[in-house]
Amino acid sequence: DPAAQERDEYEKRVRMFSEFLHSNRATWEKVLDTELANHRCRIPVELKDLKKAEDGLDKRVLREPIKYLLAWEEALLSFMKEVNEKTAKQLKQTLKLDIQGSFGRNHLTPRGMNSTTLHHLMKVEGIVTKAGLTAPKLLQSMHVRKNLDDGHVEQRDHRDATAFVNSSASGAMPTHDSEGNELAIEVGLSVYKDYQKFNIQEAPESAPAGQIPRSIEVICEGDLADKAKPGDRVQVTGVYKSFPASTGDFTNGIWPARLIATNVTLIKDMTEAPFVSDDVKNIKSIAAREDAFQLLARSFAPSICGHERVKAG
Repeated sequence: DPAAQERDEYEKRVRMFSEFLHSNRATWEKVLDTELANHRCRIPVELKDLKKAEDGLDKRVLREPIKYLLAWEEALLSFMKEVNEKTAKQLKQTLKLDIQGSFGRNHLTPRGMNSTTLHHLMKVEGIVTKAGLTAPKLLQSMHVRKNLDDGHVEQRDHRDATAFVNSSASGAMPTHDSEGNELAIEVGLSVYKDYQKFNIQEAPESAPAGQIPRSIEVICEGDLADKAKPGDRVQVTGVYKSFPASTGDFTNGIWPARLIATNVTLIKDMTEAPFVSDDVKNIKSIAAREDAFQLLARSFAPSICGHERVKAG
């Protein structure tokens, strides 16, 4: 049975990542505490750590991310409940994985995105040219009986092509319950998340001379929405997916493809790294030296030999 086989593979991947987390439990507890203390729900996982855990796993994740991300996020939530059940219950957003590290040939500009990169985990660099407004997107609708006030509530999950699931289920609203009573949606009780689209374009220095820069559309959800604005240089990690139109009798087989973001990083945040505790220690140790001024003078324009008095000012 294909469905049972798929379920077994899914559970196998959940167990594998759970063992990966437990193999270095203290470190992962610290990582979770740090990220959640800074109100971040995307937990970083390095590709090199995955390769150490199982040879070739890093390449398989880049090639088939949808197979792994959902199963691993389930294992991560179970691990979180195990180590800190109180915090797990207080989570306002579901825990997500942020795959980091060297993406190799999967690190491209919008020009390199084509049919061979579909359904792969990609890292794309470019400039945000157009950003849409952030809007609420329905995740779970709540329905009550229209003519009866008996406290009966029915819920319906909504998943579209941006969710990493095989079968999407969105837009279908129940009109009647199992007993034939008419239902009405309760807007206030329903669950939503932020949703935004923006375009990233190839940077001018990356485009071949004399050619128009290419661009791709990015979909951001949850905490990633409204993170970048037009003019920002960004590095977006995500899954490149096709979006078939609603099924009709005929199709020309040409569908738009968009990048579903799993992380958005501003280039300026990468180049202007904040001070860490080691930096402060090093600065204080240099300040305590008697020859601190001479050291700074020697460090100024080191490619020019001599001229100590000029460098000292």
